[in-house]
Amino acid sequence: MDAAQFALAKAYIDFDATSEAALRAFHPVAAAHFTAIVDDFYGRVEEVPAARALITGGKEQIARLKLTLREWLDRLLQGPYDEDYLEARSRIGRVHVRIGMSQEFMFTAMNRMRVRLQDVALDGYADDPQTCRAVVRAVGQVLDLELAIMLDTYRESLLEDMRATERLATIGQLAASIGHELRNPLGTIDSSLFLVRQRLNRLGLEDPQLTKHHDRIGTQVEHCGKIINNLLDLARERPPRRKRTSVAELIQLALERAALPEGIAVEVEELGAHTIDADADDISHVLVNLLGNAAQAQGGSGRVRITAYRFKGGTTLTVTDAGPGVPPEIRHRIFDALFTTKARGTGLGLALCRRILHAHGGEIDLEPSEVGATFRVWVPDSELLGGDEAPSAS
Repeated sequence: MDAAQFALAKAYIDFDATSEAALRAFHPVAAAHFTAIVDDFYGRVEEVPAARALITGGKEQIARLKLTLREWLDRLLQGPYDEDYLEARSRIGRVHVRIGMSQEFMFTAMNRMRVRLQDVALDGYADDPQTCRAVVRAVGQVLDLELAIMLDTYRESLLEDMRATERLATIGQLAASIGHELRNPLGTIDSSLFLVRQRLNRLGLEDPQLTKHHDRIGTQVEHCGKIINNLLDLARERPPRRKRTSVAELIQLALERAALPEGIAVEVEELGAHTIDADADDISHVLVNLLGNAAQAQGGSGRVRITAYRFKGGTTLTVTDAGPGVPPEIRHRIFDALFTTKARGTGLGLALCRRILHAHGGEIDLEPSEVGATFRVWVPDSELLGGDEAPSAS
């Protein structure tokens, strides 16, 4: 939602200077009840399993969220309701989208706030019906405005997913055609290189310069083959072959395939008996890509940390590096196919990772971080998606 749309939304619900004044006057009355309102809100969250599953940090996280909700209430009733307000509220909405909060929770949350705040107004202004009506009306208006902002962030996310899907479909169709056309000549080059090497060996010819160029051609053919495979994977609509797999074994497989430089120290959080309901080859491909990016971001020398935990009916993996991080201005583009900041990059790696996660019904995100980059991968259990499998508990 931009500033013009925000102004239009305020006009549509008749939210004006009178509404703002009524809310500011109501603030000291309502502030005395904030603790009760916040406790009631999170008490209800803990009673609903689907909502409680979004909170993974236990009582400490709930305590932090309660403080955040008090600050949210303060700004709700004091404003100012300007572009900074819009941006701050939009950021909250994007967090809700990122953690997978369903839109129904947004409606019920706003309704619960509406009821509690309007109850406070009815009690606080029982002897002043005119003021009471003005406050109740203003509370309803500002919460309608909040809901419009929040729902717009879901709309933005949906549109971006649709655009990404359309881009991948177009690229996939082109990739399938180009990939098949290039495989034949590359196969011929590869076979010819093998035959040349065999011939040189039989003739007993050893020429270091010739060997160097022979190996260089072979390396580039292999590199081209990987690009073609990635292009074809983008075009492929193969459903994942899901199977309950040990997270520790999956990470070990990815580390072996990634073949990271010796200068990269990898720290794997104690994983215990965690399992993941996924196509092991696909998810290891994702991890290999993230590990390779982490190594490159640190110039082949640095630290990478891998964690795993259960979250909202699935398994979350994170890969964190100590590199320079991703500039804010390009964070929203890093999963776009063909977008790259590397001199020799193809822009296919992260796009393919996202395609793999979407095929699993999961998510891949770049988490906010002050240092380095943290990528979060979430894979839901197949039973959460309505699959026929009944995965064992992890």
